[in-house]
Amino acid sequence: MKRRVKTLAIDYFVINMGLMIAAIGIGLFIVPAKIVSGGVTGISTILFYTFDISIGMSMLLINIPLFLVGVRTFGKEYGAKTLFGIIMLSVYVDLFRKLVNINNSIDFTVGSNYLLAPLFGGILIGVGLGLVLKFGGSTGGTDIIAQMVNKVTHIPVGYCMMINDSLIIISGIAIFGIEKGLYAIIAMFTTNTVINKIFGGAGYTKMVYIISSEYKTIKNIILVDLGKGGTSICAKGLYTDENKSMIMTVLKTKEIRNLQALIKQVDKDAFIIISDVSEVLGEGFKALD
Repeated sequence: MKRRVKTLAIDYFVINMGLMIAAIGIGLFIVPAKIVSGGVTGISTILFYTFDISIGMSMLLINIPLFLVGVRTFGKEYGAKTLFGIIMLSVYVDLFRKLVNINNSIDFTVGSNYLLAPLFGGILIGVGLGLVLKFGGSTGGTDIIAQMVNKVTHIPVGYCMMINDSLIIISGIAIFGIEKGLYAIIAMFTTNTVINKIFGGAGYTKMVYIISSEYKTIKNIILVDLGKGGTSICAKGLYTDENKSMIMTVLKTKEIRNLQALIKQVDKDAFIIISDVSEVLGEGFKALD
C-alpha cells in the first residue's frame, strides 16, 4: 500500500511539472504569437482574440464537458488524473500570463522573432504533455472526440485528431491569415515530434511478455486491475530447464506504466519484454473489416 501511494505521489508530481512546462509554452509563446495549432488551445486562442475570454477559462469551459462525455463513454480511463490535468493546465496558463509579460521581452511582430513561438512553444508543450502522458495523465481535449468517432466508425484515432486539428487551423487562418496558419503547422509538428520522443509513441499499442514466479498474482493484475485479457504460453527456461507459464498481453502505451508498477510490488525479479505493435485487430482494439 505504501509503495502504491509513493508511486501515485510521484505520478502527480511529474504530471504537475509537465502541466507547468506545457502552460509556459501555451501562455508565453503560442497565444501571444496568435498561433492556432489545433486542439482546445487553438479554439481558446481564437476565443481570446475574438471575444476577450481568458485562455485558461475558455480551456476549462471547453474541456469539462468533454471530460464528462469521456467518463461516460470510456469509464474510469478518464478519471482523477485527467480532471487534475484539465484544471491545473487552465490555472497555470492564466497564472503564467499574469506573472510574465512575454511581449516586453520578445517582439513577436518581428519576422525573425516570430519563428521562436512555434519552435520554443512547440518544444515546451511537447515536453510538458509528453511527461503528463508518460506518467498516466491527460489534459482532455479534442482527442476525446477523436476517440469517440473511432469507437463508432473505427477510423484510426490519429486520422480523427488530424481532421479536428486541420479544421481548427483553417479557422485560425480565416481569422489571423495564412502566414500564421503555416507557423501553426510548424508548432503542431514540433509538439507531436517531442511528445513521441518522450512518450515512446503515444497512441500505439505494446505487446508484453511476462515470466514470473508470481504467475497467478500477475494474471489477476492484468484481468482485474487493468481489466485486460491475455494468453498463457507454456515455456521452458534454457538454463534451469524448468517448465514455466509465460503471459502474453497487448496493452495501450499509457497502460504500460501501471502494469510495471503493479508487477514491481509483487515480483521485482519478473522478466518483462515490451515491444511495439503496428496494428491489433480484435475485441477491445480495432474491429476486423
